[in-house]
Amino acid sequence: MVHTWLSLPLPALILALAVFYSLSGAILVRISFWATAGYWLQSFRGVVAPFVAAVVAIFGILIGFLASDIWDRNRRAAVAVRTEAASLVSLHALSSALGSPHFAIDRAIRAYTAAVLNKEWPRMQDGEASAEAEEAQDNLLRVVAQSDFTAGHEGLGRLLLESALKVREARNDRLAFSSDFGEGPKWACVLLMALLGQISVATVHLNEARAQAAAMVIFTTSIILVIGLLASHEAPFQPPLGVSPDPIARILDLVPDA
Repeated sequence: MVHTWLSLPLPALILALAVFYSLSGAILVRISFWATAGYWLQSFRGVVAPFVAAVVAIFGILIGFLASDIWDRNRRAAVAVRTEAASLVSLHALSSALGSPHFAIDRAIRAYTAAVLNKEWPRMQDGEASAEAEEAQDNLLRVVAQSDFTAGHEGLGRLLLESALKVREARNDRLAFSSDFGEGPKWACVLLMALLGQISVATVHLNEARAQAAAMVIFTTSIILVIGLLASHEAPFQPPLGVSPDPIARILDLVPDA
């Protein structure tokens, strides 16, 4: 269920989060002073306010661990994209010294870049790779490996092969991050602790309905903002806040269409 929620488009994800916690907060405020259940719930009056701090502290620790995982995954995903683009630029720059093989390598670079942008990038939102991009990557490696390195270019040939292999490694990292979602139990604990936080707020404000409602609105708004922010960055390549393909897209402007 958590994965299904995280897979929703961003507006639907935030809306589902806001509706759930708004309803839970409203229900807690309503039943706290409801004639039927209110008499029994009023017997819990006397729970001191610092009790909320203990629950919120645990909630904050869980949020911190989850946020650390998400930011680190997004940072490494962005690094993988920039590394892939830099390797393609290096491959183009090195190949320009080869003469005639230069044009074949440039065509392979453009074909690979176009396959990544047009075929693979949309599928990465669902954690999937593209067969077209895989084929273009294999063709790029094959063209580089079969290039006619003339005498005196052996060192350059090794650098070309290393750059082509770095492109493959960076692509593998990018695909790994696109399918690497946070652990469901971590998200489940955070969502549950947010609900327990609402219950603790209601528990320490059983004396006055208006005070309880005000505290509930403030706390509920806070958890919607924080959890919504984290959830919107859970998938590194999910638009509109995902890692941009611009570093790779600029390769098409740099490498001429031979």
